[in-house]
Amino acid sequence: MKETLLALLCIFCLASAYPQDTAQKLLLKANLKHEQQDYEGAIAELNEAINLDPVNKHAYIYRGDSKVKLGQIQEAIADYSKAIEIDGRFAIAYYYRSNARMKIQDFEGAVSDYNELVKIAPKFAMAYNNRGVSKVHLKDYKGAISDFSHAIEIDSRFVLAYINRGKARVDVYDLRGAIVDLNQAIIIDPDNAEAYYYRGLSKILQGLKKNGCMDLDKALELGKVETQFLIKEFCKENAPPRRRRW
Repeated sequence: MKETLLALLCIFCLASAYPQDTAQKLLLKANLKHEQQDYEGAIAELNEAINLDPVNKHAYIYRGDSKVKLGQIQEAIADYSKAIEIDGRFAIAYYYRSNARMKIQDFEGAVSDYNELVKIAPKFAMAYNNRGVSKVHLKDYKGAISDFSHAIEIDSRFVLAYINRGKARVDVYDLRGAIVDLNQAIIIDPDNAEAYYYRGLSKILQGLKKNGCMDLDKALELGKVETQFLIKEFCKENAPPRRRRW
């Protein structure tokens, strides 16, 4: 009787382990296809993995990521939600879902997800930065600036957070504060076109036209093509002369 019970237990263990092992192999195959930009192929592999292991939270995350690449944002959000349903403290699922919600301009939903994320991972600087971006879209500039500041407290070399805080300060017309932030961004990353662009705009709005136009020229040199509009609008004397056609 004892031997029969042990045999049954062994069969049960093997039956339980086999789908898990197979699901893991399918995840590896899906990851390879994702890297090769075969997102539909990756989803097919992940569908099989989920059929074998319906509570594999990683499979839902990976499938959601492939769906985002295909522009299937709502379907991706459903996958991230399923991963969160499986594990309510699965930080990466909140992160991906919040980013997906930002893509469809559901900024309130994104802020809600980032709120949960920072409870789980309070030292995740990108979460505060991205929550700040969502708050800017909701016109909550004070809250956004606070989030960008928190991100900088966590990572003092977080260039994007300095730029985003600088941009938010432009929105509330704190031009001096914006320039301080953008100066710091340029110190950390001297080739950041975005920082020169917004520092140039801040200087022009402050009446520092010559210095502002120099920054805009630098932003254009670094590849920010939309700078041409501001140069044409505010820096006509700095614009190159038109070439004669004859």
